[in-house]
Amino acid sequence: MNRKLKELISLPNEEASPEDDELLVEELKKAQLIMPIEVISHDDDDFNFKPVKIGDDDKNEFIALFTDEDELIKANVEFSVINISTKNLAEMIKDTGDEYYGIAINTFSKYSLAIPLSEFLNLF
Repeated sequence: MNRKLKELISLPNEEASPEDDELLVEELKKAQLIMPIEVISHDDDDFNFKPVKIGDDDKNEFIALFTDEDELIKANVEFSVINISTKNLAEMIKDTGDEYYGIAINTFSKYSLAIPLSEFLNLF
């Protein structure tokens, strides 16, 4: 799952070429990611949830996302999770205002990717 995306995220900035950056964007546009969620309500007819947020040192809140189960295990996530396409995620959060600063992928790895929300939404 997302092998190429994970590979591109893992490239140190000084080694990434402009072509690598373009490939990263293309892989991100078609990615299926794992998103930890907090279940808000669940009954027979309805299932509501919200993405789990993580904060940075500046108190910005990001939606936590993972490329694969190995990355999820590294994060020691104890939430329910769903698989979600980046396109569906963008559609889901486009009207959230400033509730989220951005998205963060594989934040508990040596290499991760954080994207401000407006830049992420502009991909779609």
